[in-house]
Amino acid sequence: MYEMKGIKKVFDSVVALNGSASLTVKPGEVQALLGSNGSGKSTMIKVLAGTYQPNSGEILRDGKPINIRSGEESGKYGIATAFQDLSLIPEMSVADNVLLGNEPLGRLKLIDRKTAQKKVKELLEHFKLECNPKAYVQSLMPSTKAMLEVIKAVSKEPRLLLLDEVTASLHYDEIQVLFNTIRELKSQGMAIVFVTHRMHEIFEICDTVTIMRGGETVKEGKVSEFTLNDIVYHMTGRRPETHDTKENTTQNIHSSTEPLLDVKELEVYPKVWDVSMNAYKGEIIGLAGLQGQGQPEFIRVLLGAAYASGGTITFNGKNIHFRSPRDAVNNGIGFVSGDRNREAIFPVRTISENIGAGKIAKGYLPKYITPKSLMDFANNAITKYNIKTGQIGDAANTLSGGNQQKLVIARWIAMNPDMLLLDDPTKGVDYSSRYDIHETLKECANNGMTIIISSSEHEELIGIADRIYVFYEGRISDMLSGERKTEEHLVAAMMGMKSVEKGESHAKN
Repeated sequence: MYEMKGIKKVFDSVVALNGSASLTVKPGEVQALLGSNGSGKSTMIKVLAGTYQPNSGEILRDGKPINIRSGEESGKYGIATAFQDLSLIPEMSVADNVLLGNEPLGRLKLIDRKTAQKKVKELLEHFKLECNPKAYVQSLMPSTKAMLEVIKAVSKEPRLLLLDEVTASLHYDEIQVLFNTIRELKSQGMAIVFVTHRMHEIFEICDTVTIMRGGETVKEGKVSEFTLNDIVYHMTGRRPETHDTKENTTQNIHSSTEPLLDVKELEVYPKVWDVSMNAYKGEIIGLAGLQGQGQPEFIRVLLGAAYASGGTITFNGKNIHFRSPRDAVNNGIGFVSGDRNREAIFPVRTISENIGAGKIAKGYLPKYITPKSLMDFANNAITKYNIKTGQIGDAANTLSGGNQQKLVIARWIAMNPDMLLLDDPTKGVDYSSRYDIHETLKECANNGMTIIISSSEHEELIGIADRIYVFYEGRISDMLSGERKTEEHLVAAMMGMKSVEKGESHAKN
């Protein structure tokens, strides 16, 4: 039996686990670990996996305290983890990834290649995964990689198996294979912690449940004792209402006007299916959903950075098929990424160059802008958007994360697009910078700009968005506005539940 008691974990000023986080999982048991974004469940998994070391609290195995300071030590204590953010090495083969750190050795302590190939082949056949053991991981489909992550963990024959959102990238038939394996491992006495956002999976495969909220454990028990309504209540602190309390007032207000953006039956293989939505001039539209539900792909299709395999997009009265982000920018669309290091900031270029990058690049040929006009343009943006800088000629990477993000937003707003797309723009941003960003976006909307913002933070979307479209498994599960724009409705929709009836029972078969 494995136990976590009184776990506390602090990152600088952020308290991820507040000292009241606990978890107990027994042999031959599948335990669901649930919680909304920011609840602390992923931190708990990473503490057990040895990725994080807690500030306080204790971990016990069979009643005896253990100290897990690394992934290697986690393995020595019989724990194996399949991470949502894959631990596979793309440039290595399937076989080498599966057995990495657990290779069978022959004479002279050398790897026994023949035995290794045989073991990997047997594992692939057991999981019904058609995959060449010699193939490089980087050449595989996302669902195959996700299954390999599980196979890698199972190959270590652990006493405790941690599965962190492993079904998010799997297809239905692959999930059924995985569940059959979980049942088999459970019957052999293995303890399993299962993290998922799909509620039907909990009732199908799990025996017990631990629910976290705000960095602490708030409820534990047998799955058979809970309804969907109960789970949402413990995750949010409030119960979803059983009926719509108000008509869609936003749609009524705009009923006599044409939307700036009108998307119908959009498909982006294999992530987005039959998505229809619209946005009006001056409206802030939120996109919600747990990771991997299709929001980034949807935004990037609007931007021209991904290809739509079906459906139509009408923007400013025209049917559009942007072939590149450049086309989108030239037609009045801006984009702010939450992954500023990969998709937004030019870290070693100056602050002024970063702010002016959009203006310089707009059009089919780069524009020449005099150093003075570029400096004036940048200084105006810095003042207007409260960006805390040293010298304007300093590199962008000298700024804090929040000020880097404000810089990127200032770059696009200064170009005055008709529509601004934002993909989790305040991820990892401090409270003060987040407040400034929200105020800037509200001001832009008041001036007629249409804002579409995807966020992993419930409170952010509820506080800033006029309407929220919730993604679940690549589709829109619900649209929230007015009095229905609450955290409990949002969480329910993120789980694929459009409405929850009181007393509804979803007991496992």
